[in-house]
Amino acid sequence: MLAAVDPESGEKLDDENMIFQMVTFLIAGHETTSATLSFAIEFLLHNPDVLKQAREVVDSVLGTETPRFEHLQHLKYIEQILMETLRLWPPAPAFTVRANKDTLLAGKYEVTSREDIIILIPSLHRDPKVWGDAPDKFDPDRFATEQAEKLPPNAWKPFGNCARACIGRPFAMQEAQLVLSMLLQRFDF
Repeated sequence: MLAAVDPESGEKLDDENMIFQMVTFLIAGHETTSATLSFAIEFLLHNPDVLKQAREVVDSVLGTETPRFEHLQHLKYIEQILMETLRLWPPAPAFTVRANKDTLLAGKYEVTSREDIIILIPSLHRDPKVWGDAPDKFDPDRFATEQAEKLPPNAWKPFGNCARACIGRPFAMQEAQLVLSMLLQRFDF
């Protein structure tokens, strides 16, 4: 952030903006990650077969070791649990978009370039055309590689959208994956 320059204006971030960005990293990121972990544990408690499989993966990959970054690639099922959790209960449940120009949306809704449209992520993430006949069901296999590749673009948006998407997404997912793995390794729910 100290060296970054806006490609359009050539300006650097001022000190106040950098402080706001750091607060976002440190506060908002931890709050949303803790909410995601809370929802994930709730889902695991209601889905003992998923909990059992998650524990088996963690035991197989970690044993008694403290998880490290290198383990993440082998903890894919834990990531799938978190992605499915974020699909059903994203901690930041909405974002706004604005049309670049006045337009007719879906052939029937007039939208001007001055209007914000609120996207409710839980509704987006429960579209039966994308998620099937049981879109409310907790199913981490939706995010197994072969299944995830079949998802249409923009079907999963728990971190927001485009240029305004959460900059902390990779860190949040890695942090949540490591913490959930440690919890599964060390505690019986």
